[in-house]
Amino acid sequence: MSLPPRNSTPAYARFKQSMNLDYDAWKEGTPYDIPALADVTSEERDLLTDEICERSSLGWRDVEALRALATPKAIKRVGVAAEKQTDGGGIEAFMDDIAAKGWTDDIETRFIEKLERAASMTGALDRLYEIAEQHQTPAVMKQLMRNARISSDKTVRYSMGGFLLYLAGHVDSHYVFDKEHRPHLLNLNSDDYKTYKAAVAWLEDKIAHPKNK
Repeated sequence: MSLPPRNSTPAYARFKQSMNLDYDAWKEGTPYDIPALADVTSEERDLLTDEICERSSLGWRDVEALRALATPKAIKRVGVAAEKQTDGGGIEAFMDDIAAKGWTDDIETRFIEKLERAASMTGALDRLYEIAEQHQTPAVMKQLMRNARISSDKTVRYSMGGFLLYLAGHVDSHYVFDKEHRPHLLNLNSDDYKTYKAAVAWLEDKIAHPKNK
């Protein structure tokens, strides 16, 4: 890790302090002090870029910071995260690729791969859903349903099913806990094959008959 400059600015100190997240700040999704980066020196900007880029994996806060630092090295490192990571930081970085290139066949293929590898507790799901809601192509919808049916992560199965219900207008949020839909979503993870198949058939029927069309 690079040593801080001898006469660091208050803005540099504020940003460095914001990187020391306690549990509450982490849990609540508190970002780094991005506005402070507007007042750091060029030397401090390079030092912060080097420090964050050295991390083996970027969190979404790191991606936001590198965007704001906007050095060539920072931009390149965000691109690497977009290419290789499938967690929250990787999907946050991938959003930059979508913004820069638009929704191309290549972008869709990469997005499908990230959907396929989606896991709970990584901070990725909400960001994946934000992208999917904006790009409800046949391939995206097919992968969402596939995840709801066969993801090895039980939370992902439930969550993807809930998100599909939301896209079809059957619920107001993809966080589905109501008594009408929750039992069916839970059964997507049933060990009983008939119960599981009934849950999949129920979900497929719901998606085939959307309320919002």
